[in-house]
Amino acid sequence: MKQLLWLGLVLFLYVTCSGCGDTFRPIIIPNPPVFPNPAAAHTVVAINDNGAVVPGSAMVIDVSGDTDVSVANVGPAPVHAVQQTASQVLVVNHSVTGGALADSITKLNFNSTIISSANTISLPPNSAPNFVATTESSQAYVLLPGYVPPSVGVVSTVSNNLVAIIPVGNNPVAMAETPNSQKLYVANQGDSTISGFNTIDRSPRTVSGSFSAPLWVVARSDSQRLYVLNGNGVVSTVDTTSTAGPDNVVDASINAPGAAYMLYDGNLNRLYIPGGSQLTMLDVSQSTPQVLAGGPITIPTIAPSSRGPADPCSSTSPQTLTVAAVAALPDGSRAYVGSYYEDAADNFCPQVTVIDVASNTIKSSITIPGFPAYDAFCSHTSFRVTMAAGGDSSRAYLASCDGGMVNIIDTSSDTYGLNLPAPIGSLPPIPPNPQNPPQNPVFLIAGP
Repeated sequence: MKQLLWLGLVLFLYVTCSGCGDTFRPIIIPNPPVFPNPAAAHTVVAINDNGAVVPGSAMVIDVSGDTDVSVANVGPAPVHAVQQTASQVLVVNHSVTGGALADSITKLNFNSTIISSANTISLPPNSAPNFVATTESSQAYVLLPGYVPPSVGVVSTVSNNLVAIIPVGNNPVAMAETPNSQKLYVANQGDSTISGFNTIDRSPRTVSGSFSAPLWVVARSDSQRLYVLNGNGVVSTVDTTSTAGPDNVVDASINAPGAAYMLYDGNLNRLYIPGGSQLTMLDVSQSTPQVLAGGPITIPTIAPSSRGPADPCSSTSPQTLTVAAVAALPDGSRAYVGSYYEDAADNFCPQVTVIDVASNTIKSSITIPGFPAYDAFCSHTSFRVTMAAGGDSSRAYLASCDGGMVNIIDTSSDTYGLNLPAPIGSLPPIPPNPQNPPQNPVFLIAGP
């Protein structure tokens, strides 16, 4: 009997221990979900002009639904905008005709993709504000070229008022704050200078070098370089690494004739510069920028025969193409270049060219339907066409001042889908109070 008990014990220990060796057992390892980048834009916001007297508007387009989901009034003659936070957009209004909204910033507050409220930040009368910039959450900067002397206004977006005024050069037209929020630079077209400031104490910085009627400035993502687009097309690279300064021009070897603005792509560390009939692409990851292989790219004009029979541009001869706008997809795959020409019949003929950014070559061209040009106003705006990309890279947008609409491109097939007209304007309730015509988009940005 004892032998049987011992035998049973041995068998039990064998079975137990055989399960305790190096036999593999699958273990469930938690795989946390990947949340979307909070900086990704779910909307684009079109800023629309409605004349110098009555309010303009902001129209919010839902990227996923191709619909305008929210509209709000801003001040008269809006000209530029910037997204300050995930739920806040600032619009600068240029009107100098008087009234509560004239010469102001409209702060648009968002609840998800809907504009929930708007605040007006008043600026000095006749200061003709034309540009707003910030990389801070509670403070912004606005150019005041009509102020005497021309200045930068420092605005608190917490208290919604102007807190300081800093003199700059003549006719300031653009500015950029470094991503580290420590330095601010202003392009003074009138006297061919760049003004620099330390944002902490608003003390001046010396920017040494030669400039020619600068039009645009952008700062690199590491805050160590500033790029200046001059009126003669020269791109000046400024070293901004010094804490005390001066900031010196270290390169001016690249020329982009006819360009008026630059787009910085922080994902690829590139500059896209549309101008004339070309797109110039620069690698700015090094100390001095380099033109990418294959560039500059000459943008071909789409043949009128490729346009639909109802398109007024289909039966006229094409004219010289103006390459005016560009948007880069956040996924780093493509860039979309907006161009246009006016034909002999005064039709405005837009198109979009798709650039494969891996090979720096043209992938395809997209026809955007033409329409009668609106020369009386749109030919004098800073941005006759503007472009933006959705945060999920599924859409690219071309806003046309002349057409009064935002054109939508499906990037999965690189095809034109539809357009959304700017909202109908409204006058104050003063008889006879006629209905205003549709408004004109003058600026387009990726929104909240």
